[in-house]
Amino acid sequence: MKKWSRSENYIGEMYYDYYVLLYRTRDSGLVEESNFWSALKALNGESKTVKVVRAKHWLCGWVEMILIHESDKESIDKGNEIEKALENYPILDEDDFFARESEKREELVECYVTYEW
Repeated sequence: MKKWSRSENYIGEMYYDYYVLLYRTRDSGLVEESNFWSALKALNGESKTVKVVRAKHWLCGWVEMILIHESDKESIDKGNEIEKALENYPILDEDDFFARESEKREELVECYVTYEW
């Protein structure tokens, strides 16, 4: 994982003591959504050292990041394991992904069925 860094036009709280694991945006697809929430679950959710930070973004509306404080060695190790797993296969938790995919499919079918032609 890489340490958080400030982009040139960022205005907000600084997180120099944190590593960035994953992020998602308003435009993220099912794979990114699934990986984001599966990674957070693997880290046992938010805590004093694991944060989900949201920032506005001029291009994509907003960005949310999973940040891990440098003092939390156990979560950093888990974060590195997650990154390594994603290098070899793009989906962190297939069950979560397929559940999200099924839910999306059902939504689309419902929209199609209820559409007034």
